Amino acid sequence: MFSHPAEYISRAGDQKMFARLRKARPSKLIRRKPDSNIKWRLSFMKKRSIKKVLALGLAGAMLCGMLTACGGANGSSSAPSASSEGQAEPAAPETEKEKVVLWHLWTGVEAGYLDDAVAAYNAQSDKYYVEALSVPDSQKIMVAIQSGDGPDITDDFTNNIGAYASKGIMLPLDDYIAKNNTDLSDIIPSTLEACKYEGKTYALPAGMNLMALFYNKTLLAEAGYTEPPKTMEEMYEMAVNTTKLNPDGTIDVMGYPDFPSVYYTDNFAAALGGGWYDENGKPASPDNEGNLMALKYAVMYREKFGVENVAKFGSAGKYLDPTDPFLAGKQTFRVDGNWLGANINDTFKVDVDYGCTFIPYPEGHEELKGRGIARSSMFYIPSNSKNPDGAYDFLTFICGPEGTMLQSVSHGGFPSLLSQLESDEFVNGSYNSDVFAELAASPNLFALPNVPQSTEYNTIIKEEVELALNLKQTPEQALQNIYDKGSELFK
Repeated sequence: MFSHPAEYISRAGDQKMFARLRKARPSKLIRRKPDSNIKWRLSFMKKRSIKKVLALGLAGAMLCGMLTACGGANGSSSAPSASSEGQAEPAAPETEKEKVVLWHLWTGVEAGYLDDAVAAYNAQSDKYYVEALSVPDSQKIMVAIQSGDGPDITDDFTNNIGAYASKGIMLPLDDYIAKNNTDLSDIIPSTLEACKYEGKTYALPAGMNLMALFYNKTLLAEAGYTEPPKTMEEMYEMAVNTTKLNPDGTIDVMGYPDFPSVYYTDNFAAALGGGWYDENGKPASPDNEGNLMALKYAVMYREKFGVENVAKFGSAGKYLDPTDPFLAGKQTFRVDGNWLGANINDTFKVDVDYGCTFIPYPEGHEELKGRGIARSSMFYIPSNSKNPDGAYDFLTFICGPEGTMLQSVSHGGFPSLLSQLESDEFVNGSYNSDVFAELAASPNLFALPNVPQSTEYNTIIKEEVELALNLKQTPEQALQNIYDKGSELFK
């Protein structure tokens, strides 16, 4: 009934990685001198306790392998840095280096973090320098790449790999990995798998995106609840009982996690035992009970409080903005990512007494606890890159310990590297790190299959789900339409 679809990645690699972590924690990763291959080696210092991680239940199925090769590259694409014998020679002037053009999707403060990482790379590389440009439009990047005027390296998200790789947009990395002896054994297995298409590796992960349930403790306490929900049934009851209406019947406080709606359907379907793909990477059955439950509860809430009222509430606030309802204390439950805590406490500095827990599972199915989708941001090299060697050198840096620390982990991002799970920057600098570390260890975490039809299929899902949520069709009709249209697409 709630069996796991075969898009789940095997957990054997995760278990091996965790078993190794329990024996010794890598304290430092060291890059070799410029004349060696792209190979990271671990320098193990005195074994440190990992009680913080074990206390979170990180037993057996550790998803978090780590990328020992993801520091700067050497060999044919060398970028020297500190070695075990001492510091690298000062980098050559940029006018003597080969240029690597990076276009990225980040803006604002996040773009500044990436700029810091680029500056660090340029300071230590003798052969290459990276010229970074913020282009926050993936379609514009696609058009430029296809016209031959694109960057040498760029970033995106793993859910787009199937669509890009199938069109020849991305450069397969396997030859570079083999030629440079790049060690990928410490990448989180599920995130590495998400970077593959038809058995080939097309990208490297730069960070992991996990989703959880955030809740307003004050609103729950006012309704008599002292603990967050564990099951979907409990959450729905709490959502109804914490919803507050204005005199005109519109919603003042929304109990249900219907904002932002883009985060609701996929994540609740997964948490409830569903998913949009079957074991063969094709559209899931219209009888999938997890998918049906996710839609039915959302529809029930909208029927009870009014579709127009829910829509009006959602349109009154902007995501991660002073008007965001959760930040304003006007939303009981919220599905969001590991970045929300930093926005609440650091970016907006709002006084909201909140907690964080797993997205609920169906009553009687505790075996589904921690079920969710492992998504990653990633960097890849376009197939027509003018400097693929330099791009690969930077790729292994930006996805490695120093690069990810500078552009992500030290600012609240979730590590894609196992060595960073116990780093001070993550443990002490990332809000709700205990919950997300436990979630990352869940054997129920899975990566979506990379298929060429993913973009079109996601559009079908979005359109049919929206019709159901607006009460234009039943959840059953929506799932049947998704299956029928999806099956036609996948022929």
